[in-house]
Amino acid sequence: MVKLTLWDNQASHFRELQNISNRKFEVAIVTNVIPRLHDEAIPLRQVVEGTYGQLDNLKPFHSYNTDKAILTPRNETVDEINAYTISQTPGVSREYLSSDSFEISDTHSQHNETLYAVEYMNTLEYPGLPSHKLTLKVGAPIMLLRNINQKGGLCNGTRLIITYLGHRVLEAEIITGSHVGKRVLIPRIVLLQPDTNLPFTLRRRQFPIRLCYAMTINKSQG
Repeated sequence: MVKLTLWDNQASHFRELQNISNRKFEVAIVTNVIPRLHDEAIPLRQVVEGTYGQLDNLKPFHSYNTDKAILTPRNETVDEINAYTISQTPGVSREYLSSDSFEISDTHSQHNETLYAVEYMNTLEYPGLPSHKLTLKVGAPIMLLRNINQKGGLCNGTRLIITYLGHRVLEAEIITGSHVGKRVLIPRIVLLQPDTNLPFTLRRRQFPIRLCYAMTINKSQG
């Protein structure tokens, strides 16, 4: 039985989710949370603890995180919930910053580096692309955003639990798919984001992951 926390305006998506995944779900409907997420009356803590229990006692065991999820249709809400949860859970956090540049530009000029400053590229966020700054802790659940080694179980959408935070590599335990329990290493890789309205292709060197205390409905379907 999988426990999902859905917003009330997501109920119409629930049957579709069941049909695709062919699994049974324990559903908690959170009424009108998204429009009032910033209200003091409904703090983020209430939303997170409604799914995972007391944050102070959040256990890093893989069985604890695989049968629960907070689903929302908006990437902005996913990021907000994930950032709050990682900040409240026990453990020492570590920040990883990406190295951003542009690979292709329609404007061939010696002033391109001034036009497209690194500070500006650091602010760019796209679905399926890791953020410039990743804040991680041992025991946090993450999701892969790229296929790294499909035979080894490292596919886009694979969920894992961080077991070690290195300088150049992360160690994590796979918690979904056919390689559950396997420990793997995740390196930094170069990711390109060409599908934008900008006159260049964003080139970001970062770990290809996102936290997944919360995720979008589409991402939860695999």
